[in-house]
Amino acid sequence: MPYVRAALAACALCATPAMAADVITQVGDSARQTLVEQATRNGLVEPKVELTVQTATRTGRTCAQPLRVEALDTRYVTRMRFAAICEAGNWREEFVVHGELSALVVVAAGAINAGRPIDAADLRLERHSLAAPDEGLSVIDEVAGQASRRALRPGQAVERRMLVEAVLVKRGAAVRIVARNEGIVVTTAGQAAEAGRRDDVISVRNAVTGKLIRARVTGIDEVEPADVPKTQSPD
Repeated sequence: MPYVRAALAACALCATPAMAADVITQVGDSARQTLVEQATRNGLVEPKVELTVQTATRTGRTCAQPLRVEALDTRYVTRMRFAAICEAGNWREEFVVHGELSALVVVAAGAINAGRPIDAADLRLERHSLAAPDEGLSVIDEVAGQASRRALRPGQAVERRMLVEAVLVKRGAAVRIVARNEGIVVTTAGQAAEAGRRDDVISVRNAVTGKLIRARVTGIDEVEPADVPKTQSPD
């Protein structure tokens, strides 16, 4: 089967009759536009696309009118399917498009243990190849404060599906109970009777009074009494 490397400039479908080479180009243009739009919708920074358009037809068809190109399957960047439709000539031809998508994405700056809250300093941006437009993340702040389901090695891209809300307070951990009221801040030591993620309400034993209170998780090993209005997050 002939393979054609599509040198793809972003352009609309031409208004001139579609010759054999134009069909390949127009399919490639449509595939490129589809990938870039998907990458942009998913917030990827500086997406780059390389494409190879494959057709089973040895003798290219022509069309007296501009073609209509439809995306049939774009789930996998490495193997997408598009159809070129010539209504004037009453024919339809399918193409397989092999793509390579890369973008600046968030990666681990060093080793990150599974389940540990991730800090912005643990991350950096690098260009990586992606199997799908929704696979990577390009905003460090979207990752910071969360945790990874599994350990990350230095330079490994952080995928959306890896992330979970971090457990900020572990059961049995020593915590700070911070009460704020009209600019006055009072801090007391305590011990968590339950684990919790941000904004979870858990049981905490006040180390001074020995009483068990309900407290809202506000940070790593930090809570505030649940019966006071929720503190506005610093970010």
